[in-house]
Amino acid sequence: MFTSHLVLNEPGRPPLYNQWFDFFFLGQDKFTIWNAFIFTAQAAFWDEVKDLASERARKMLSSEEREKEFKFEMEPAEFDAWGKPLTYSMIFRDYTYPQFNGMTYRDYCRQLEREIIISEPPAIHESFKLDHGYEYGIGLRIVVDAEEITQSVIEQAILRFKELGETDWQAATPVPRERLPLKTEHDSLAEVEPWSPGLPVRE
Repeated sequence: MFTSHLVLNEPGRPPLYNQWFDFFFLGQDKFTIWNAFIFTAQAAFWDEVKDLASERARKMLSSEEREKEFKFEMEPAEFDAWGKPLTYSMIFRDYTYPQFNGMTYRDYCRQLEREIIISEPPAIHESFKLDHGYEYGIGLRIVVDAEEITQSVIEQAILRFKELGETDWQAATPVPRERLPLKTEHDSLAEVEPWSPGLPVRE
């Protein structure tokens, strides 16, 4: 029913690391290729919380501070026998700011995330959202209310999408608050064993 370059149902992989998946499937007409990205309501919740925290923190920085904080810098990481750089790595600099109570931008964002989750959690709806800007196929963003992304969850989402006429859709009611996390993604991942095989981890 679908294909992907990623690994699904990897043995021993914790559910917290199965919150999203990329895949392709054919449309009802057997010609349209849907380039889909599916993720859980929990992952969508974390993304929304991160966006809110980042937006608020950015507004507290001056234009000069933003330029310094988000400057993209690279440095040579490996060299060939003649001293020519083969690979580069990103340079991360941790600046602290008085408006963040002496914290770095990253740490302050994480503090804001914790506050947002408790005091003003965003509403998340199950949905299908099309994106015609993809180079390969038609983009499709899927949000599902599931504990983790499995083959069954993906197949059910595909069937539902086709039943709805392969169009944009959003559930009338949001996912119940009790189905969404009370901790940030960073804090939640810190509580489980690290995982490296297969799918890359969000963060």
